[in-house]
Amino acid sequence: MEQELKLRLLDPAAWEQMLAHPLLALQDTPAIPMHAIYYDTPDAALQRAGLAYRVRREGEHWVATLKGEGSAAGGLHQRPEWNVEVDDARPSLAVFTESPVREILEPLRERPLLAILETEFQRIEKAVSREDGSRILLAADRGEIRANAAREPILELELELIEGDPAAVLTLGAALCRDLPLLPDAQSKMLRGLLLAGLIPEKAASRPKAIRLRRHDDAGEALAALMLAHCHQAMTELDACLAAPMAAEPFHQLRKTIRSLRSLLRFSRPLDPGKTLATLRRELALWFHRQNARRDYDALGLYWARLSDEMGMTPEPLAGFLRDRAQAAQDEAELRAVLVPLLSLWALLLRHGLAGGRSLQDFCADQFHRWDQRVHRAHQTGEDATSLHALRIQIKNLRYAALAMSPLWPGQDSKPLVKVLASLQESLGGIRDAQMALERLAPLAHGRKVLLAYEAGLLLGYLQARRGKHLKKCHKYWERWRTTARPWD
Repeated sequence: MEQELKLRLLDPAAWEQMLAHPLLALQDTPAIPMHAIYYDTPDAALQRAGLAYRVRREGEHWVATLKGEGSAAGGLHQRPEWNVEVDDARPSLAVFTESPVREILEPLRERPLLAILETEFQRIEKAVSREDGSRILLAADRGEIRANAAREPILELELELIEGDPAAVLTLGAALCRDLPLLPDAQSKMLRGLLLAGLIPEKAASRPKAIRLRRHDDAGEALAALMLAHCHQAMTELDACLAAPMAAEPFHQLRKTIRSLRSLLRFSRPLDPGKTLATLRRELALWFHRQNARRDYDALGLYWARLSDEMGMTPEPLAGFLRDRAQAAQDEAELRAVLVPLLSLWALLLRHGLAGGRSLQDFCADQFHRWDQRVHRAHQTGEDATSLHALRIQIKNLRYAALAMSPLWPGQDSKPLVKVLASLQESLGGIRDAQMALERLAPLAHGRKVLLAYEAGLLLGYLQARRGKHLKKCHKYWERWRTTARPWD
């Protein structure tokens, strides 16, 4: 079973820096030329069977490889693989005589095979040992994928587990992502080639695995699986953020996933008696709060676009000011920094997991009762800005946990609760945004640039007026929340 973490190098100029990194030290290792040809039947029978077949020249040798269907969540590729040394690049499935692959290929052995794509690259590789005794093959690849007339560069680092604990690969990946512009890549070279050739649709490239929850599942195992799914989703969303740096929606989705993950980490604290996850929970919180300026200017930009459209106004110059501030707050290296706690959390969950022994239903019922009481205590502290913000945090924690656990309650059991929590969160969010606007816009409203001051004053007044409306809605939704049935009761 092949297990490797694939990392894409985002900046070609950092290639030599990557090779010279102390954890890799590949700069003096000679490169091996690699040329692979991928084959399939004219009707893509291998692809439909979940198989990838290639013949690759590795230095002076040719190796035929068949890879079976596996998983590639969060850049960690796990799949069965069979390798046979051959004489040349001519395709032949008959070379795979080992069971069970022989039986898998039996119906396809006489089918004609066509070359569908090629890869050609230089590989620099060596094996290293880690502190826990695990051995990892480091492989830095630079070259290109060719499909028909299309070309796409290869610039990546693979960390393949030779023996030991898969968590060692993730821990090494986290350390490298801390220092280098690397991003976990769930797409293999073949998958990238199939996309480049137009042989598969873009949507087929990434299908997130759904987590099924059952009431009698072990609580520790189920919550660990949920958190891992959040880690993988966040890495996919980070890729989308880096592809469109100033697009508000991918950034918003990434923050939302990290916020939900933080809620699950809090929810799971009784299952982590050794507090092994506490440091990572704090790191994720710090990363989240460092993104607040970008989030605030994005939100103000959306509010102003809506208001200026309603008033039939040209949105400049305030729109330009808010875009500039959002861009100034955007930092790619800071955005990528979330990879370190995500990969580290993944490694810790693989190594230690969460404490078991309780059913998911019993654990959730106890936790939701406690969190319900926290919300009520937060509501009693008052209606000043600080108290309402604290209430909003408790509402968000409860809502994200309830959303994640909603499969435990079939039918409509959890929907009314989640709906009223969402309404409360939206109202409290509007109140918070009005406070945020005071901090971000008040200096502009008293500035010397008359038109900018006028527009900032309009937006500030608009959001302050909405604050009162949101406070009234909050009272209404709170009464609805008080009387909404709890599915965990």
